[in-house]
Amino acid sequence: MSKAKASPKAAVPAAKKKGGKKKSGLQGQLFLMGGIVMAAVLLASTVMLVIGMMPTIVAALVDRSARKTKAVTVGAMNLAGCAPFLFELWREGHSLTKAIAIISQPAAIVIIYAASCVGYLIDWAVAGIVAGILYQRGVTRQKAIQQRQVELVQRWGKEVTGDIPLDDQGFPIQQTVNMATAKAS
Repeated sequence: MSKAKASPKAAVPAAKKKGGKKKSGLQGQLFLMGGIVMAAVLLASTVMLVIGMMPTIVAALVDRSARKTKAVTVGAMNLAGCAPFLFELWREGHSLTKAIAIISQPAAIVIIYAASCVGYLIDWAVAGIVAGILYQRGVTRQKAIQQRQVELVQRWGKEVTGDIPLDDQGFPIQQTVNMATAKAS
């Protein structure tokens, strides 16, 4: 009797397969349905947020990083720009005509999109600062390594540098200290 071996591919869960998509399940479907119902009930707010949060949608599509830091930064500032106009909509009557009237004001669009530009600037500045700090840490580490190499050469001799030519067996071709020269001194 021969035992049948299990295929190695069968051991990989469906969610971990390359190119495979995770199933959202019942919980995800309920969340999606709840979101659609809330968007329909709060249609005026939904219209205002969809138009106002366009820079965040673009940032989320453009950002290829795993953590989506650009989308988060732009989204936070974009939402901060939308907030005063959203509060105005809620205060003056939550209607679709009022939402369109607010969002069609040039000043409102300029303020909302300028806030998202501030998010882009924050992301750009922080990325530059972090890159500069990491570069300086790398330079400092490189100097420490070079200093350690000098100390090792002083302690163990030039042989540890790897600069001495070796024969086929790995022995130095040239001796750094010639025995005849050392006795003559």
